[in-house]
Amino acid sequence: MDKVRIGIIGVGYRGMIHLQNLLQRDDVIIRAISDPNIDNLAKALSFIETRGEKKPNLYSELNGYKHLLDKEKLDGVIVSVPWHLYYPICKYALEKGIYVGVEAASAQTMEELYDLLETAQRFGGKCMLLENACYHRDVMAVMNMIKDGLFGELVHCRGGYEHDLRSIKFSPEMEFGAGTQSEAAWRTEHSVRRNGDLYPTHGVGPIAQLLDINRGNRFISLSSYSTKSVGLNRYVAKHQGGQHENAKRKFRLGDVVTTTLTTAKGETVVLTHNTNVARPYSLGFRVQGTDGIWIQENGNHLYLEHFGEDNIWHADSKQLLEQFDHNLWQRFGLAAAKTVRHEMDYFVLKEFVEAIQEEREPRFDIYDMVTWLSITPLSERSIEQDNAKVAFPDFTEGKWQERISFYKEPSLTY
Repeated sequence: MDKVRIGIIGVGYRGMIHLQNLLQRDDVIIRAISDPNIDNLAKALSFIETRGEKKPNLYSELNGYKHLLDKEKLDGVIVSVPWHLYYPICKYALEKGIYVGVEAASAQTMEELYDLLETAQRFGGKCMLLENACYHRDVMAVMNMIKDGLFGELVHCRGGYEHDLRSIKFSPEMEFGAGTQSEAAWRTEHSVRRNGDLYPTHGVGPIAQLLDINRGNRFISLSSYSTKSVGLNRYVAKHQGGQHENAKRKFRLGDVVTTTLTTAKGETVVLTHNTNVARPYSLGFRVQGTDGIWIQENGNHLYLEHFGEDNIWHADSKQLLEQFDHNLWQRFGLAAAKTVRHEMDYFVLKEFVEAIQEEREPRFDIYDMVTWLSITPLSERSIEQDNAKVAFPDFTEGKWQERISFYKEPSLTY
C-alpha cells in the first residue's frame, strides 16, 4: 500500500491536531473531513492548503459522517468528537470494515461497548483507541526496566487524570452548554449528571501495558469512591458571585474519584480522576515492584534496589531513564519533535497508519479499547451501589491467556 487514505470525523481541538500531524506524513492522503462546525472546516482547509495538499471532500451536515463513510473509499478514519457522539459514529465506521482510530473518549454504557466489540467482530473492522499516554517516553523507559527485571515482580500501580479543567468547563461568564465554545459546550453536562471516573484512559492505558492486561493478565474487579462535589460551585461563585445559577447548581461528579482495580495476577491498580479543583496537571504514575519503585509526580523519582544507596531516591533518575530509553524513541525521537502539541501523538498515529499498511491488528486493539473505557460505567455503578465491588468483564472471553505479551513484541525491543 503506497499511501493510506484517511478520513477525519471531527476537527475540533484534538481532531485538528491529528490533521496537522497526519499532514506531516508522506504516506497519508487526507481524503475527506466531516464536521458540522463551518469554522472548524475552514481552519482545517487552511492547514491543508498551506501544506500544498489536495483539497479533501468536506461534509458539514449534522450526519455528515454517514455521507463521508458511505461515499468515500477509505482505508481508515479518525473519530475525534464529543463523548456522546463517539459510539454511533464509531459503530457506523466499523460496519464499513475499515480501520477506526478513536480519540480518547468516555463510555456512556456497557451495552455500547459490547455492541462496538460485536460490530468489529462481525464486519471485520479494526479499532484503536488513540491513547497517546501509552507512548509517554518515561513510561516506555520504565517498561524496558521492568522487562530487564529491575523492578522485580510488580505488585501495584497508580495513575489517573488530574487536570484542573474548571476554565474549560465554563465560559468566561461561567456558562456551559449550548451557545458556549469548545468543551464547555458538551463536557460540563457530564459533570452535572454523572459520577465516576469519566476519563480513565490516560492513566489506565499505560498501566495496562505495563501489567500486560489482556495479554496474560486481566482486570478482575473494581471499586470506586467519590468525594463531595463543591469545586465547580466555588469556582463559579468566585468569578460571578454566589447568586449565579451555576454557583448553586448540583453537580453529581465528585471532585476526586478514586478507583481500585484488582488483576488476575494479584496486582492492584489505583486510578484517580480529579478535574474540578485547583491543582497542577499530572497523570500521577506510580509503579511498585518487589525491587523498586517509580513515581512520576512533579518530576521523575526512581528507587531501584540494585542501584545506589538503600531506601534513598536516586539522584540520577533522569540518567537512568535515558539509559533505558525505548527503541522507538531512540529511532524516531527527532521526527516526533516536529509533532504538533504532544510528541507522543507521533507514535500513536505512526502505529495506526502502519497497522493499516501492514493489514494487521493495531498494537492497542478493540479489546483494549472496550476494557479501558468500561472503567467509566463500572465506576459509576460501583458508586451508585455504595462503593460496591463490581466484577470486571472479560471482553476477550478467555483469549487474554494466549495473546502475545506487550514485552515480547519484536518491534518494541530496545
